[in-house]
Amino acid sequence: MTAPDFPPCTRCGRVLRWSPVTWPEGPICVTCRTWALETYGTCAGCGTERMVPGIADDGGRFCTDCAGIPGCYICARCGQEGWIQRKGTCSRCVLTERLDDLLNDGTGRIRPELVPLYDGLRQAERPRTLFTWTGRDHVQRLLRLLARGQSPLTHEGLNRLTPPRSVAYLRDLLMHYRVLPHRDRHLVFFELWLEQWLAAIDDQDQRELLERFASWDILRTLRAAADRTGVGASRDRSARRMLRKAKEFLTWIDDRGTNLPSCTQPDLDAWHAEAFLARRPAQKFLRWAMASHLMPRLAIPHRNTANPAPIGHDKRIMLLRRAVEDEELDLLDRVVVVLALLFAQPFSRICRLTLDDLVEEDGRLSIRFGDPPTPVPEPFAELLRVFATRRPNLTTATNPEARWLFPGRRAGQPMDTSTLAGRMRKNGLPTFHGRTAAIRQLVLQAPAPVIARMLSYHPEHITALAAEAGSPWSHYAPDDHAE
Repeated sequence: MTAPDFPPCTRCGRVLRWSPVTWPEGPICVTCRTWALETYGTCAGCGTERMVPGIADDGGRFCTDCAGIPGCYICARCGQEGWIQRKGTCSRCVLTERLDDLLNDGTGRIRPELVPLYDGLRQAERPRTLFTWTGRDHVQRLLRLLARGQSPLTHEGLNRLTPPRSVAYLRDLLMHYRVLPHRDRHLVFFELWLEQWLAAIDDQDQRELLERFASWDILRTLRAAADRTGVGASRDRSARRMLRKAKEFLTWIDDRGTNLPSCTQPDLDAWHAEAFLARRPAQKFLRWAMASHLMPRLAIPHRNTANPAPIGHDKRIMLLRRAVEDEELDLLDRVVVVLALLFAQPFSRICRLTLDDLVEEDGRLSIRFGDPPTPVPEPFAELLRVFATRRPNLTTATNPEARWLFPGRRAGQPMDTSTLAGRMRKNGLPTFHGRTAAIRQLVLQAPAPVIARMLSYHPEHITALAAEAGSPWSHYAPDDHAE
């Protein structure tokens, strides 16, 4: 017996496998219907502020009455209009009922310390997503442990809970609603990983040495970064790689029948000769060991690993034109291309831009990378203005009031650099080599020190690129010329 054929969804075009709900515009799939019934705004027909699931011909929104959508969407419990999830009750009331159960301290009331979390979750723009999250068994277990005091409501208490990914998400929420003091999430991840990684090392001498290196060098660097701008996923990965390679080096010299104090220059040369690029992350450990007098001062082999040539100017202009004109590209991707190829910004800085970095004065938009803010020419300025009003990931309890230009899915966190990099690769946008091309073009138009200050780069790095580009400003004096 073959399944019956149903018409596609009017809105998304998806082929339906079950009998659809029919609205005046046509059949609507469950996903489109749910999103529509969670959309609020001003009705283009009657001008009232209410739920607006209907779509007008010009893209405006209609309320259920003006759109002629059948059904009753008034919650029997709170009297508000919304998506009815269960027995005449809206999703917000259903979520509130569940939170009353999960966050009560055993006396029938919400644990006082968790009230900010309780209020924040209930006010989510789309409570249905949180209803799904709180419905998972392990999430319910975590919330009950904290609510009833069976696990300390501290960072250290969370460190002892599992599973790690759910605990990380919960930690972000608790920090976002100021239940817990802020800590850099990637620094927390690294510290947890380090403890487990060191415990798994059988050789006691190796473990003690690597623990000293991690404590006195790696962790100091990461904590300083956390105080400045944040650790970030790339620094976390790099720190782990350096420690793994340091352990690999210690095991390697043991296999050669020697040890760190007896290491010789031929040993070091042989280590790098076998796989230079793969083993280069161990060089930070080697320098630390030499500075700490744990091994002789030897020459660490160096090999030029310069990046490939940047993309050509014509290709960079073509990509920028595509960002402006290609409306099939997601708006977020178009903005990232502009920031990378026009202003030579790396993903690590792009992710941490905020709405406060967009400076509007006398109808002209500037963006603050360094000092002074950099003017944004049209049509890129309008692209940024539109994106600032359509930022993603603002419809859940994680980032409802985020100031990030690129809010992430985790509470209080911007979008991850790996997310942006993946999106660029998927669309065939070579932003890395395009950034170098952008800098080389910019230093032909202004002195390197000026470009460095405006784009927040080190002057020496920009000066080197200017020399490679044959900048006519190569003899420009980097002084204050305001007078």
